Amino acid sequence: MVSTRFRKEKVIVHGLLALGILTVTLGNRLTYSQEKTASPITVEEAVIAPRVENLTPINPDVSFDSSVGKLYCFTRIKSGRPPTVIKHLWFQGDRMVMEVTLSVKSASWRTYSTKTILPSAAGAWKVDVTSEDGTVLKTLNFTIR
Repeated sequence: MVSTRFRKEKVIVHGLLALGILTVTLGNRLTYSQEKTASPITVEEAVIAPRVENLTPINPDVSFDSSVGKLYCFTRIKSGRPPTVIKHLWFQGDRMVMEVTLSVKSASWRTYSTKTILPSAAGAWKVDVTSEDGTVLKTLNFTIR
């Protein structure tokens, strides 16, 4: 049974959801404050490779012949708060040519995206690995020759 005195205490809840802060005050007696901090997403490994087998990149490199046909951007992600998503933004020169959204379903997650490479695609390329909010976590520069 809750005492009458406690039931009469004024309860104030302030939520600043955008900042992830919740403050609860029970009268003048008790204040509880907890900040919900976002756990960072980190890229543990990221490479460009012509193949991925069993979630393992095969022959990663930074320079590929234009006859390669297809390239993989492989990433191993560490996330303190799954599920979440990351994005692979593929650029040919300064022009983004593809955006791929990938699910991250556990604290340690391996995933990849693929890009068809045409023989006319020679030049400087990069893939930006970003968090869901667009923060660049890693940039992979490579060349198609």
